[in-house]
Amino acid sequence: MKKLEKIKNIEFLRFVFVLMIVFAHIIEFCIRRTGLYADYEVYTKYWGPVIDAFLCVDYFFIVSGFFLFFHFKNKQDSTLEFAVNKIIRFWPLLAFSIILFGVLSLFHICKFYSYGNIISLFFLYTVFAEPMGIAVNNGASWFICQLFWISLFLHYSYKTLSQRMFNIIMFLIIFFSFTVILHFNSGTIPGVQMQVFGCVPGAVLRALATICLGYFVGMLWANISDYVKNFQIKNKLKSALFFISVSALEIYLFVFLINNSIFHKIHFNNDLLFIIIFCSLFILFLCRKGLLSKLLENNISVFLGKFSFAIYIMQGVGLAIEKHFMWTNKAFVYAHPYINIWISILICVVIGVLSHIFVEKKAVKAFNVLIVKTRSTSGLSGGGVGSICCPENIFALRLISPCVV
Repeated sequence: MKKLEKIKNIEFLRFVFVLMIVFAHIIEFCIRRTGLYADYEVYTKYWGPVIDAFLCVDYFFIVSGFFLFFHFKNKQDSTLEFAVNKIIRFWPLLAFSIILFGVLSLFHICKFYSYGNIISLFFLYTVFAEPMGIAVNNGASWFICQLFWISLFLHYSYKTLSQRMFNIIMFLIIFFSFTVILHFNSGTIPGVQMQVFGCVPGAVLRALATICLGYFVGMLWANISDYVKNFQIKNKLKSALFFISVSALEIYLFVFLINNSIFHKIHFNNDLLFIIIFCSLFILFLCRKGLLSKLLENNISVFLGKFSFAIYIMQGVGLAIEKHFMWTNKAFVYAHPYINIWISILICVVIGVLSHIFVEKKAVKAFNVLIVKTRSTSGLSGGGVGSICCPENIFALRLISPCVV
């Protein structure tokens, strides 16, 4: 199977969705949890509906599972090599964010949670820390903790089991995980990591369900991609009608996800609907047969998408600064509510962009050089751990040239 080409329009989706997550976290941590502005309708109207914006994390899991399928097919690496690649991609920004939280705590801008941060550095947050009630500074690290361990589990299982058995287990995981989550969380997926079902944190089930679902989306695309690529309608009228219909569907699903994720205007309270709609939009973007998917297939989308992981991981630093300096200034907040929100988002974006440029890229490059020297010294040859690229698709978990949530 040929290696999957970089999908530029998906990069744009990642950037948009990470901004939605930042907005949701601003409402959650700067307003709702602090109890500030409880009487201010401009903010309180977002409290309940905005929780669906956290589903963007599940969309990232699906995209990661999608590319994980092609990694399994195309890359003959061991699970150890796979793990080292992931550590090199995930760890630098996570460690850098914790260092910044330590610096901010010295100026009493935020508290520093030593035990929780140590657990996060070993990718164990939401595996041990959250169920045990241990606080951490970078709550966003739960995403990469789950992505790391579940990807390793699936990689090892794929290498060990037969294809048929592996697919059956993946299907059972999806069915069980979604059933448990939706039943015990009243049809809602976000926030489930705050619960523990037996000895398994809800975050594990959430990540398992969506990563495995993304794997099957990848399998579907592998089977239909050649047909889609060669599909043509010779009749001009029918071709135009087909293009208009697909374009309308793409735009509708895109607007639906954004609008209802922020405002939740639908009455149907089952988040599986959002998952299905995203998978449909994802496949339409892969097909590139409509106006929106074609317009977003450009290098600008790639440029924006490469900052997604850094923005997601570093947003906590921005939120801590904003809570201390901006959200306590009630006069400004009441006078300029929307400007305040946009400035908060901008601060998180700027911190993320700078972190990507000066930390993430340089750290991965340094690790590459170190590994090459190590391999040269030990006389090793071939790919494996040494075949690491820059981190611009950690969300996708593919070995290409980051960034996650």
